[in-house]
Amino acid sequence: METATQLPTSEPAFHADDTEQVADYRTVSALAIVSLLFGLASPLCFAWPLLMAIPLFGAAISIIALRRIDASDGALAGRWAATIGLVLCVVSGTAAVSRDLVTRYIRTQQADELAREWIELLLAGDTEEAFRLTVAGNRREPPAPEPGIPAPTQTPFEQFREQPIISELATAGADAEIQPAEVLAYEPQPRRQFIVQQKFLVAPRHAAGTHRHPIEAIVTLQRSQLIGDRQPRWLVLSYEAPQAAGEAAHVH
Repeated sequence: METATQLPTSEPAFHADDTEQVADYRTVSALAIVSLLFGLASPLCFAWPLLMAIPLFGAAISIIALRRIDASDGALAGRWAATIGLVLCVVSGTAAVSRDLVTRYIRTQQADELAREWIELLLAGDTEEAFRLTVAGNRREPPAPEPGIPAPTQTPFEQFREQPIISELATAGADAEIQPAEVLAYEPQPRRQFIVQQKFLVAPRHAAGTHRHPIEAIVTLQRSQLIGDRQPRWLVLSYEAPQAAGEAAHVH
């Protein structure tokens, strides 16, 4: 008895002259795939501010890809990839910006508290305790003098106490008013360090028959972890009085 041999069946090949197959065939947009890759890489923007370019470029590419897909009248596919890439880029970029704004607010508030405490100590005449809140006051050894410059004859504390802005604040009186600070600079540093520069206006109380101008003080604070510290902390890095030309004092 003869049996018929069954040949394996195969899917019909694509024919360019078949109008139905041509109508069903669509090319995946290359830009849509690129936008999806940018979306997957967009969380890297949390690691470094310059990487914010990833979600920005990714969102722009996603929008271009979606517009080209719409304009292709069905010839291009990949809307899902472009949409997912756009969503990932927008969510990552928005979250990173929000986190930076919250971090900036918290750090500037912490710097403001330390700066006010430092100024209050000077107003109360406690220059020794104020010196302990500076970077120079926390150095184990004073910095070595530069070549060709003679070694200072005064201790770091004596130099601190004789700075014009320090003596001016120390004689303003403990009842002087410290007006709200203005943030002049905010600089995130590597290893979770921060530098914040703030401007204060200290108004001494007027005694009878006297008139004293408010004292302008620009205080630069640094949040870092010194040797021997378990946690980072804020210290006064430098200070200056902008209204007194030639009398600005800096501590590094």
